[in-house]
Amino acid sequence: MMKNKVYRFPLLLCVLLSACSSGPGLTPWREGCLDIHQISTGRGNATFMILPDGTTMMVDAGDQGDTTHFRQEVMPAVPSSELSPAQWIARYVRHFSRPLCNDAKVDYMLITHYDSDHIGIHGKGGVMELDTLLHIEKIVDRGYDYPTPELAMQMNRRTLPGYLRTMEARASRGLGYEKFIVGSDTQFALLHETRPDFKIRNIYANGQLWTGEGFQTRDIVIGEGEEYEENLKAMNENRLSCTINISYGDFDYHSGGDIQGSSANSTRPWRNVEKFVGEFIGETDVVLANHHAYSDAMYEPFVKAVTPQVCIIPVWDYYHPQPAPLNNMLRCGIDERHPAVRDSINYVFAAGMVGSNRERLAGDGALVPPDGHVVVRVYEGGARFQVFVLDDGNTNYDVIYRTPVLKSRN
Repeated sequence: MMKNKVYRFPLLLCVLLSACSSGPGLTPWREGCLDIHQISTGRGNATFMILPDGTTMMVDAGDQGDTTHFRQEVMPAVPSSELSPAQWIARYVRHFSRPLCNDAKVDYMLITHYDSDHIGIHGKGGVMELDTLLHIEKIVDRGYDYPTPELAMQMNRRTLPGYLRTMEARASRGLGYEKFIVGSDTQFALLHETRPDFKIRNIYANGQLWTGEGFQTRDIVIGEGEEYEENLKAMNENRLSCTINISYGDFDYHSGGDIQGSSANSTRPWRNVEKFVGEFIGETDVVLANHHAYSDAMYEPFVKAVTPQVCIIPVWDYYHPQPAPLNNMLRCGIDERHPAVRDSINYVFAAGMVGSNRERLAGDGALVPPDGHVVVRVYEGGARFQVFVLDDGNTNYDVIYRTPVLKSRN
């Protein structure tokens, strides 16, 4: 069954949408552009990127499986339930890889962490299935031994065994694997051309934050001996997520998986991962919302530190985004030197938004444009970029919304 969407927008926003609507489809990628696609499946996180030289990269490919037990509204699978999320993702990648003439080869795949909405569940779907549909040359993840092999398996008993079997099968086929290296700016290097103005920097994972020098890191978890061990156990899978920043000329993009924050009065400040990351990376043009903008992420200190022009939320159920994080994303950190459009609010996009949550979010929910596949296109050199929303209800991928061309700020 195809997705049936109903949107309620104020009159002014309807006029803006009409003015910004773009016609049939996104023009194909061309050399020199950076395209970042947040793919909507209704079942998990998935990002596909074409880097300026044609190198390709994916971040996560989730599949939560059966969602009938969820207590609140969940998106229908999109475009439909006729195919699995991995099959829809593969079809999407093949469509947008056509200009590359590479048979939809994925050069790199980063797994931010091992939750089902990022890799799949019970040894099927998600990354495990996608690996049978596309040629993925190299997979990078946070490793299987942190905090310890036993704790890693305990935290991820529904997802990690099947994922490890997939990795063993890949090894038997001679396909690549690496553990995420915090501080590296060469682990995800361009393969076809050298561009000094482009890099992907590994910022954080497994409690380790890059210091800004070489490959040096610092441990944000505090304590000694048994206290340290207990604090380490309390980090949870989300807070161990691999975090990257992409820079292209003046443009910056943040992807932090499900790193979480904590309240200002927290007695465990080392759990406030997004505060550490936000203060380190600073001003960032486009931010993929941490932990789907749930109530434990996209706190005001993080948003003010990164002052995004654009936030993109991977979302598919009633709980994402929550009201306070959405308010922060819309209004925190407005840079007076570069006023945002629409009466000085930031752009916030959602790759999926259920009707009951949009209604609950009231006026702020109405400020989120129609949901779908969200594409950031950074133009040659990185000085300008634009955001497009593509219809996720079919495989025509028609553009249903676009921003004006925006100026990168650094």
